[in-house]
Amino acid sequence: MPGGRNQSCIDSTGVPDFRGPDTVTGVYDPQLVALSIVTAVIASFVALDMATRVVAAAGSPMRTALWLACGALAMGTGIWAMHFVGMLAFSLPIALAYDVPVTLASLAVAALSSALALHTIARPSLGRRRLLIAGTLMGLGIACMHYLGMEAMRMQPGIRYDPALFALSVVLAVAASTAALLICFRLRHETIVTGPWKKSASAVVMGAAIVGMHYTGMAAANFPEGGVCGALADGMGGAWLGFVIAGLATLFLLTTLLSSIYEATPPTIRSRLVFLVIAAVMPVAVMTLALVLLDFQRVRDVKAGDRLNTARAIAAAVDRDLSGVESGLRVLAASQLPPGEGLAAFSLEAREAMPLLHASGLRLEDSAGNLVMDIRQPRHGSTVVAGASGASSPAVAPRPVSAPTEAMASLSGEPSPEQLIEVSVPLPADKAAQLQGATALRARLAPDRLRDLLALQQMDPDWLATVYDREGRVVARTRGAERYFGVEAPRDLLLKLRGQWEGLMDTTSLDGVAVQTAFVRTESSGWAVGISVPSASLRLPLTRALAWLVGGFMLTIAGSLLLAWRIGGRIAGAVQALTQPALALGTGVAVEVPPLGVVEVDRVGRALTHAARLLDAAQHEANHDALTGLANRSLFRQMVQQQLALARRNGTSVAVLYVDLDGFKEVNDTHGHGVGDLLLKEAAQRLRAAVRAGDLVARLGGDEFAVALVHPGQRGAAKVAAKLVQALSEPFELGGLRVSVSASIGGASAPSSPAEEPADCDALLEQADAAMYQAKQSGKSRFVLAGV
Repeated sequence: MPGGRNQSCIDSTGVPDFRGPDTVTGVYDPQLVALSIVTAVIASFVALDMATRVVAAAGSPMRTALWLACGALAMGTGIWAMHFVGMLAFSLPIALAYDVPVTLASLAVAALSSALALHTIARPSLGRRRLLIAGTLMGLGIACMHYLGMEAMRMQPGIRYDPALFALSVVLAVAASTAALLICFRLRHETIVTGPWKKSASAVVMGAAIVGMHYTGMAAANFPEGGVCGALADGMGGAWLGFVIAGLATLFLLTTLLSSIYEATPPTIRSRLVFLVIAAVMPVAVMTLALVLLDFQRVRDVKAGDRLNTARAIAAAVDRDLSGVESGLRVLAASQLPPGEGLAAFSLEAREAMPLLHASGLRLEDSAGNLVMDIRQPRHGSTVVAGASGASSPAVAPRPVSAPTEAMASLSGEPSPEQLIEVSVPLPADKAAQLQGATALRARLAPDRLRDLLALQQMDPDWLATVYDREGRVVARTRGAERYFGVEAPRDLLLKLRGQWEGLMDTTSLDGVAVQTAFVRTESSGWAVGISVPSASLRLPLTRALAWLVGGFMLTIAGSLLLAWRIGGRIAGAVQALTQPALALGTGVAVEVPPLGVVEVDRVGRALTHAARLLDAAQHEANHDALTGLANRSLFRQMVQQQLALARRNGTSVAVLYVDLDGFKEVNDTHGHGVGDLLLKEAAQRLRAAVRAGDLVARLGGDEFAVALVHPGQRGAAKVAAKLVQALSEPFELGGLRVSVSASIGGASAPSSPAEEPADCDALLEQADAAMYQAKQSGKSRFVLAGV
């Protein structure tokens, strides 16, 4: 801890402290110290992730420059925030503030150092020479940032640095920077998704190195006693500012980190919704926490002002009381004694004045501090006790006093059952001659009058008011007055009382309790009044408020994330439900998308259903005969080719029958195309009814049809062909007309053994067509199978 060079010890907060004979001792706020450590770890984690983003964007100069700028700003802000919060955690017995331009310059240095680091990491290789140069430059930049921040206090006289610790802090900065560069380079391809634990552990190591450098640099600083902070007039300071800066820096770091995570994770609906919730809630949470801290500080400042005003009122009352006693003593000292009268006459006047002065006794002392006369109230013993020049022995042992040039109030040094307060005024020279050489008149006051004065003040029950004399010793106290009467105030409070007229400070009470004390030193008597309140009671409302606030935010964030996860899952499930219908388009499978509970998705589902119907209709029209509804030549060829492939694989056969209607042309020419179309439709129905469900009937064109028989067996084709000839030979009733036609059928079978020559649909149709012509030539109304 800055403030000393030679000796180290532990202060009341448990934080190491360095003290020196000619330096001022400072103390740390443990909360801000912990906050600076957390900020350093977060900044290190963001730096590691920024290195990954810069390397990942190497293919795009614009994205590389963007991530380099964002990364440098985020990393620099994090390191700077850690150092600034660490400096705000430190306090001296004098008020501190920080020059704004110099502080901003230190931030710029941190950002430039971070830019150098990220630029070095983005290189494809990192040799030892380049690593050492970059680490040295970055370390010197961080050290420069730290000591610029120290100079922002503008101490007068200036801060003196221990050469050894100063050099050690710079070496630590260079070593920490070099290690950080090496860690970042080795983990540059690890994303926050693939290597979170490696990055977390490395961030803790880097954060510890940064913190070690900072507090080593702080330990090197020595603040001369009597120094003042030159930045008080226009600077910024206060513990609350540390919380705000750390909060805003953390918010910026988290935003940058979330942006990096956003790019590193797959763009799913759930992940995007989760990030949307985090991006919406986290800034609100951090800003709310900052506002709560600011409001707490405002309330704390108001209460501190109340304590300070009360201390001023008590100090003024003490001054008035002491001034009244002093005035009474001066009147008594200046009173004219009758000629020839001496101690006896003065004793009578003194006894009459004591009730008005509320004094328990009056003393006359010579210039050497020897007792001349002691006049006491009856409850304190004899009324008059002569001094060295009288007949009796002194009532107390002689003690030296200050030269009687002005009134002085202090504690009595005599050992008595009841400690007393004394107010002293000098005696005029002419009166000293009448009073056997006495030069000082001293009134002895019981401390009860000050305790009564404190009791008249309306103070909160947890306030502890203490009155100190000009030497810093306890004169009166609202609690434990007898125990601590005459005990010196704590050392840090004594330094404050000697250096300032009034102010606030965190210290430790004589009871060993951490307190915040508002103190006021009076101008006339030099006495001081301090009103202390336990620090725990000051922090308790904030701790409770933050606990409830953080708990509420945690529940809100958890509930929001769970809700976002469920909503994202519902939307993702609805979108996923569209996948199968979309894949079924054009396959002939019926597509029907049920309502999925999301308006936009339902619209897409209805569009898919409509598109499927249109596509099915288009495919049906493209693959089927418009008149009869049978498969056309294209679909017939496609289906037969599939069956032939299966037949070759399974060792089965496929047969094709070529059907031609005999006498169709005469019916069409005699009765017209309408009757011809009706005849074709009716013929198609008879063909469809005569074959099995797994067989395929197609219209090849005009009055020509084709039938594909799957696994017909050895005599199956002949049976089906005979059945078809019989079915088509029956007369047709066509809208009141009775017409008769017949059918000539030719058939062909595919090879039934894999060893035989493979056939295709066109070859089978040619063979069946040739067989059909043979049937026509043989008299029509019959069938002929090729190869039989």
